[in-house]
Amino acid sequence: MSRLGYGTCTDIASVVINEKSEVSNATLRQKIRTRLASGALFPVDGKVVAGKATGKLCTLCAMPISKGEIEHEVVGPTTVWAHWDCYSIWRQESEALKPPEPASPSVKTTLPLHVDRLDHDGAGPATAEYVVSMGGAKDGVGTVLLGKPKGLDALVVLLRSLGIAHAEIVTACHVLTEQSRYAIQGVTLTPAVLRRFRL
Repeated sequence: MSRLGYGTCTDIASVVINEKSEVSNATLRQKIRTRLASGALFPVDGKVVAGKATGKLCTLCAMPISKGEIEHEVVGPTTVWAHWDCYSIWRQESEALKPPEPASPSVKTTLPLHVDRLDHDGAGPATAEYVVSMGGAKDGVGTVLLGKPKGLDALVVLLRSLGIAHAEIVTACHVLTEQSRYAIQGVTLTPAVLRRFRL
């Protein structure tokens, strides 16, 4: 290590070479973007034949594809040849030009929602702990726990966050003051609600 902390001459040369290749890649990327935008270069769609180099010039960087390198033959409106690194950049830039895929129609899941009142320590319906789950059957097999609100007020908040209609929440609260279990059939859970509950 030198006194300046830069390392050996080999280390310094390695840094300089790496910096030049980064600049070279950035320049090449910009040239590919420009050629794609002007129509001078067609967007690549991934169909390529790779093989041993035959000494052809890379269409993208204009440097020969040397022996020992992999040559990519890309067939489009014309046939072009490219180094692996050049082809990789071309492919990335071609992908960036593709229009975004249309949003898929909103997928909704319709399931039963179960609310169970746990009668611990003689707690009344207003202060009892509730278990809210979706799916499955009465015995709890196949259900997914959504929350354990404590008290009717907390239960109302949870049910609202699930998008349950006000009238259905009122009915659930009324039934749960008299019974320990209530099921809301046909609850539609949107992808946004499922993400909120990390499902």
